[in-house]
Amino acid sequence: MKKIISELQRSDKNISDRISIDSRTINRGDIFFAIGRGHDFVQEAIFKDASLAVIDDSKYYVGDKTILVENVLETLKNLGHYFFKSSNLKKTIGITGSVGKTTTRSWLTQVLKSKFKTIESIKNYNTIYGIPISMCQTKKDTDYAVLEMGSSNLGEIRQLSEYISPDIGILTNIYESHLGRFANRELLAKEKISIISGMSEGGTLIYHGDSEFCDLIKYEAEKKKIKTLSVGFCKNIDFSIKINNNYVEIKTPIGKFNYKLSVNGNHFAYITATVIASLVALNLNPAEYIEHIEALQPITGRGKVVKYNLNGTKFDIIDDTYNASPQSMLSSIERLSLYDSTSKIAVIGQMKELGNSEVSYHKLIAEKIRTSNLDKVIFIGDKHLWQTMDCTECFESINKLVMEKIYKMIDNDSVVLLKGSNSIGLNKIIDYINVLQSDI
Repeated sequence: MKKIISELQRSDKNISDRISIDSRTINRGDIFFAIGRGHDFVQEAIFKDASLAVIDDSKYYVGDKTILVENVLETLKNLGHYFFKSSNLKKTIGITGSVGKTTTRSWLTQVLKSKFKTIESIKNYNTIYGIPISMCQTKKDTDYAVLEMGSSNLGEIRQLSEYISPDIGILTNIYESHLGRFANRELLAKEKISIISGMSEGGTLIYHGDSEFCDLIKYEAEKKKIKTLSVGFCKNIDFSIKINNNYVEIKTPIGKFNYKLSVNGNHFAYITATVIASLVALNLNPAEYIEHIEALQPITGRGKVVKYNLNGTKFDIIDDTYNASPQSMLSSIERLSLYDSTSKIAVIGQMKELGNSEVSYHKLIAEKIRTSNLDKVIFIGDKHLWQTMDCTECFESINKLVMEKIYKMIDNDSVVLLKGSNSIGLNKIIDYINVLQSDI
């Protein structure tokens, strides 16, 4: 461990940037942690000039550039804890939920960074392999750490929460995302709520007050002596949201806060209310951060608006290509319907990992589309879902011909929503249009 820490501190590069668990990303001077089958790539990492390769199987030892430890993952986790404990962190915030984790993490971090030294999870490092790497960003003067926790199977959120011990937990919501990996919604709820298990006693859980699982959330929090703050649109909620166009009013236990969102959509209002609840939980005055909240913008792949002007045709693309669940799909379609535009085009990608509920949830989206004021709807996905969706055009996958057809549908003043599971590849449409723009 001492040798690893010494090697990491020897360079001017950020420590977390020098840690890799994927030999394909190795740069000269990095340290490669060979987790599981990663041992098969130790030679490749060293060939790419990794300064060290950490292994726990002696048969992969190849000299001074390899360090043999008892367990590579535990060593990586201990490394994350070392940098946490070497700092003067005020609080750790852990975020989980079905939808909105990354935007909540990013927006809360941006707001806190306006006054404090704050780190957040790197990229999509939200597993037990990635979170320790993110923790290695921590420096002695770091004030806050905002870490995202993801889950594919039962028990993962509990493991992550017990590892980072958040002082403040944020449970954004419990929806049908990744439902195909869980037997039912109750098990999915149990998984998300298990964030409470690792929270510091006396900590605060911020949760979706409109959820059907509110009673269970409060029950589990009370057992652990965790305080709770609810956020939502219903009455009798701690942080109650009212929204008119982009103007938001939040009623809180310490007063009302009013501001204008830079982007439309109830889900974005909900995330900003969660940010305000987090500030209150940190004993900070939200009034001092309103200008930063008003400046928040959606991030790439999660609702960012990209503006184009191709040969005099001006149009916007809502880039929501990173992932899709039924609830996030409904929210994105609602957002598109709010635009004052001559042409609203929705390119809908199949929602994956819904298990036996796949058809029924796509029917739900189709019904939303029928009651929304959209001009054209294109569906990309499996043939057996085409009739369910009842769209303008349907295609099995993205290719150049499909992208050309979609581009020809775009008129001046169009707004185009791209929303689907990441594996559908709707981001290729943005790449295609970017190439067209660069050729002008």
